[in-house]
Amino acid sequence: MSVLIKLAQQALQQAEQMEQLAQDDDWEGVTNLQVTHNQTVSRLMTAEIPAEEVKEVRQILLTTKETNNRTMQLAEQVKQKLVKDKKTLGQAAKMQKALDAFR
Repeated sequence: MSVLIKLAQQALQQAEQMEQLAQDDDWEGVTNLQVTHNQTVSRLMTAEIPAEEVKEVRQILLTTKETNNRTMQLAEQVKQKLVKDKKTLGQAAKMQKALDAFR
């Protein structure tokens, strides 16, 4: 197996690990692994891929992209929940101020 195919598989494994970390709500772990993942993908994007390996590397990278997209969807869901929670907390604080004004 070629070095580039191994590198593509490594990128996929990293993407899968990030997805699992996101599902486990370990966003610090996702962030830490993302640095390495970005470096791995960058190396692949700048590499000269031999014609006989293009199809396999492309397929692995497409799967990697799909996995990354699922992780990004999880991140977006968490972001939306945090924004909603912040609004709720803000409303509760305003209500408390209003109640305190009557004391």
